[in-house]
Amino acid sequence: MAYSDLEDLKTYMPERHLVQLTDQDDVNEIDEELVDDAILRADNTIDAYLRGRYPVPVTGTVPLEIQDISTKIASYNLYRKNMQLTLPDAIKDEYKQAISMLKDIQAGRMSPFESSDEPTIIVTNKVADDKVYDSDTWSTY
Repeated sequence: MAYSDLEDLKTYMPERHLVQLTDQDDVNEIDEELVDDAILRADNTIDAYLRGRYPVPVTGTVPLEIQDISTKIASYNLYRKNMQLTLPDAIKDEYKQAISMLKDIQAGRMSPFESSDEPTIIVTNKVADDKVYDSDTWSTY
């Protein structure tokens, strides 16, 4: 399940911009395959930041913050793919803000989840497969 969709992008920017960004065949329509690809790449970026802290992909109700981040990164991806259009400063700034939020989520400084909906945090500290550190071992340190 994608974290955002075409309707989210239409809310985020005028539909005519989406047509400009994706209409490679000059049919004056949004190319939904290009939109889906931009969203997929955005969601992969989100998962890369969340991985290791939360189970990915996010299942159930996608938090609004994650949906918003997906929309912003997808719009950035669409501009980056269409090299004939200048990337607006507002889109660049929104992208930087989205990445900053992902870094904050990854570091535990913020959570997009309601406390009752927050998935189990994944904690890993793998040193080596053949070493076992039990409570007796740790007490010697």
